Amino acid sequence: MDHTQLNYHVICASILSLVMADASVSVKVLQNAVSSKFGFKPSYRKVWMAKQKAIAQIYRDWEDYNHIPRWITRVQLYMPGTIAVLRTSPVRVGNTVDGTKIFFHRLFWMFPPCIEAFKYCIPLISINGTHLYGKYEGTLLMALTQDGNLNIFLVAFRLVEGENTDSWKFFLSHLRQHMTPQPVILVISDQNNAIKATLVTEDGRWLLPMAYHAFCV
Repeated sequence: MDHTQLNYHVICASILSLVMADASVSVKVLQNAVSSKFGFKPSYRKVWMAKQKAIAQIYRDWEDYNHIPRWITRVQLYMPGTIAVLRTSPVRVGNTVDGTKIFFHRLFWMFPPCIEAFKYCIPLISINGTHLYGKYEGTLLMALTQDGNLNIFLVAFRLVEGENTDSWKFFLSHLRQHMTPQPVILVISDQNNAIKATLVTEDGRWLLPMAYHAFCV
């Protein structure tokens, strides 16, 4: 039986500080925290609902992500040739998928002037990621090159959940497809294991003789 007085509103108030400290905290961790405080372990669904309520209080229900599809449509309308690939993920409540909702997952984009200008730049790509802070966390992956005057030139961007093999694979596969189909490209990166694994496994398109890999020191 569930505890009727321990509803998700009460649970929300008790876990608010935990969600504020780390919005990715798992429901199971929150369940244990509630259990330690009240001496009763509520259901997974009730704690999940409480976490969603806490997220809505802290981050205004992530509503800014709803503007991304409209932003993509407008950019492609006024700048034809813009490449934008949006990935979403389903909402799960326990083992059940909520088909009425989706979460933002990843976004890859390139502007047509960058695609065209790369043809006249040095045939190298430097890739890196920077962590985002504040209201929305995650990682911004970027690819840049240099022009003939050695000026830095940004060419591609991707907003992801973090630096892992899947996110780098998605970024580099679209970069290879839309920006760097030509051979003999020099790729410069740090010694991130996810980058190294992706360059080795991405269908050989980032290996010799198609591409060279060097580390930034």
